[in-house]
Amino acid sequence: MSTINGKKVVLTAGGSGGHVFPAEALARELQANGIEVSFITDRRGNSFSGRFPHLKEYRVFAGAYAGKPFLKKVWAFILMGLGFLQSLLILRKLKPQAVVGFGGYASFPASLAAICLKIPLILHEQNSVLGGANRVLARYARLIATTFPSVEGLPEKVKTVHTGLPVRPEILALRDQPYLIAQTKFRLLVFGGSQGANIFSRIIPEALKNLPLEIKKRLQITQQCREQDLPFVQKAYEGSGLDITLSSFFPDIDKHLAQAQLVICRAGASSIAELSIAGRPALIVPILHSADSHQLKNALFISQVEGAFLCKETEFSCDNLNKKIQELIANPQILAYTAQKAKEFGKPDAVHLLASAVIETI
Repeated sequence: MSTINGKKVVLTAGGSGGHVFPAEALARELQANGIEVSFITDRRGNSFSGRFPHLKEYRVFAGAYAGKPFLKKVWAFILMGLGFLQSLLILRKLKPQAVVGFGGYASFPASLAAICLKIPLILHEQNSVLGGANRVLARYARLIATTFPSVEGLPEKVKTVHTGLPVRPEILALRDQPYLIAQTKFRLLVFGGSQGANIFSRIIPEALKNLPLEIKKRLQITQQCREQDLPFVQKAYEGSGLDITLSSFFPDIDKHLAQAQLVICRAGASSIAELSIAGRPALIVPILHSADSHQLKNALFISQVEGAFLCKETEFSCDNLNKKIQELIANPQILAYTAQKAKEFGKPDAVHLLASAVIETI
């Protein structure tokens, strides 16, 4: 991939880390290739947070409308309209050679503005089903990059490329750290995405408290909980004798992932990408009512190549989890095999592939 100077690219993303982290990784790669990068996000504050001193950041109005009551949908459309007008002004000023949208409603105003100004639009679809915002924009895109080998709902005549999902540098660095079979301590890592998972807060403590004493002595548990769930979860673990670390956010999640013998998590695209890059086995519990069942379909990709254990939410009970934990601890070779399969599923060159696609387009 050759360095090109004097070109401008605008990235647009917002909301959860699942949208922002891939944009951050791409920004680093494009800047390393001499491209001036700007960022348009919504006004909620989840952005690059000053990590790029030479990156221009713009905030526009945007609003979530899916699943909202009528009046909130009307308000969301008003906000989208304002954000679209703001984005038009920003893009006219910047005159970029391309706009790259990472999906979600926060990226919609700038992506739509790019279409109206005839600026090449590149979309990145994280999930195995085309998301709501990308579904509207896709037919006008110059290129759609995908996380998974196939995606439902892609327009037939739009060029696509399977790049994988770029991950944070600290996660990518785990690629060189081999999976370690537990010797004494068995480290269990639990996280539920950017919003946590209430079902994990309810089921996991009870399942682990009822394990045999010899297993409980070995367990070292690191669990992410929603802020409002923390008091309940702390109380649920009281008197269990388990080694527990609880928090609503772990800034050093890469260190916990590196040491984990097993992960329990949701089936967001970024979670699956990070697990497969690191090569760590996971029990994946897709959200039951995710849009178009995209989390279940995400999970099927990695579970069908034996890179993870799939557990539907309807089957995620205290008894089932208790039995599964005992089974896996008793068979560490299964975990090691699953870790290797997960690693084979990962695409460590995702950011290079995506950056190459952007550069080729401009």
